[in-house]
Amino acid sequence: MERGNAMTYEKEIPDYAMVLAKEIEDRKITPITKGAIYSPVQVTNITEKPKTTITLEEDILVPDTKPDLKEILLIDGKPRLTVRQIDSITKGDDSINLSGEIELQMLYIPEKSENSLPVISVQSRVPFKDRWHTPMSAGATVILDSSIEKIDYMVINERKYRVKIVLEIMAREYSDSKVDIFEGLIEEDLQTLKETVEISSVSMRKKDTLSIKEDILPKDSSKPEAIIKQDLTIVENYKQISTDKVVINGFIYVNILYMSSSKDDGISDVSGENKCSSDILHQLQDRIEFTQFIPVSSGEEKKGCTVNFDDSQLHVKLIQGEEEKDVFRVEGEILTYIELYKNTEKEIIVDGYHRNKDFVCKFEEKSSRAFVGTTSSEASSREIITLETFEADKILYACAQAETAISHCEQGKIITEGTIDVKMICSCSNEERQVFAVNEALPYRVAVTMPQLTGNEIISHKVYIKDIWAEKINGKQLEFNAAVIVFADVMRPSPFKILTEPAFEESCTKGKIPPMVIYICKKNDSLWQIAKSFKTTCSLIKTINDLETDELSENQKLLILK
Repeated sequence: MERGNAMTYEKEIPDYAMVLAKEIEDRKITPITKGAIYSPVQVTNITEKPKTTITLEEDILVPDTKPDLKEILLIDGKPRLTVRQIDSITKGDDSINLSGEIELQMLYIPEKSENSLPVISVQSRVPFKDRWHTPMSAGATVILDSSIEKIDYMVINERKYRVKIVLEIMAREYSDSKVDIFEGLIEEDLQTLKETVEISSVSMRKKDTLSIKEDILPKDSSKPEAIIKQDLTIVENYKQISTDKVVINGFIYVNILYMSSSKDDGISDVSGENKCSSDILHQLQDRIEFTQFIPVSSGEEKKGCTVNFDDSQLHVKLIQGEEEKDVFRVEGEILTYIELYKNTEKEIIVDGYHRNKDFVCKFEEKSSRAFVGTTSSEASSREIITLETFEADKILYACAQAETAISHCEQGKIITEGTIDVKMICSCSNEERQVFAVNEALPYRVAVTMPQLTGNEIISHKVYIKDIWAEKINGKQLEFNAAVIVFADVMRPSPFKILTEPAFEESCTKGKIPPMVIYICKKNDSLWQIAKSFKTTCSLIKTINDLETDELSENQKLLILK
């Protein structure tokens, strides 16, 4: 075999290749097992998991009590997770069991409108079950959330329709740990450089319920006979945190499409002819204010609180109220989830040395966040919608939902942008058709000023649509108005390093530092670096050289005494 330029062991190993081995051979490390001072700090590491989607496809039958289906006007829905919070993740778990159901509301035009409503409603539930594979930390808590990304539908026949739903699942992992922070050594002249970090932890999670029972009078003098569609949205107004309770004030926004008639037959006028849709269908919008008091443990100062509502136990029903008048009753329970945060400011040792001994250590990086606060902002959305197919006689119903939104920091502001999915039902000027649907995706942009922003914050947002209003301009143009409100929870990454494995090193190869030297400063030198290099102190260098500040300039001469 030809050896070529192979290196021989005896003669050709360069000198620099022997340096590391020589230092290791002459070095002795003595771990410090006694005299080290530590203080524990509670840390919550928060991470957002990449979103996942579940695609559901199901055929749904029209109930026997309903007329044949001709055309679907609109479908929307709300997802309901069976389990929202998973506690104490077991080591080795890499998947989450997902289950729940989607509540669908569908409105359609019947095959024959004679002696029936122009719009028919069908409520149905689509169950889902899946297994989401994602890495998780042992002992962590995972909070789940869900939203509907898209619903496609088609009519199969007069008694069956098909829906295809794309369900989006979000997860946030909270990993709590107690970190021991190295504070120093007893009876040792250890010089330390410290930085102050702000560390957040979740001090409490709590679920609370509030019972609601409120009546809403119908619109004008109409006599309601049936609820066609109902939408409920719970929006936080303000919250107040004290040592022993959290007070939450909010509104339930109610949007109802209902059938009414002043006659017993419900669908015929005095001449016996069918009433038009504008006489039968009505929209009612209102809001109910509530205040909730949630007791919490006292004795800890809270930095902030995040709030989430679950309206799955809340509904509207038509009842007979006082004086035998029909009213809409909103009743059920609001499920309120709160997370309380506390922030701890801690001085962390980021470097250290001993004046008379060789001090060595390692540093371990920890992930953390600092809770900055919560904020909210509201903006108006106004758009003119141009109709292409039909001419509108009257707007009978309008609803809207916020679609996928993105939030980012920009020059001291939080900017949230997305689209509003607008759905309307209009009566038609064309005599051959009673009603038609309008579907539009309209853009929105909400900005809120937050002076403490630095630009690297992590923003979690909730977007709500309220105060919906629509008006006909002419047969081909409709005006849509709504208020878009954004709630943002703001956190800042706050990673830090902790000093670990403190030890003293003894070396036979290192020379001694002279007791007095003149040092010429280089560019970007710091007082701490110079003091560490010569095993003196920053205060001693400043005293000897009459320095008033820690600022140094290039080529500045310093007298260094050991």
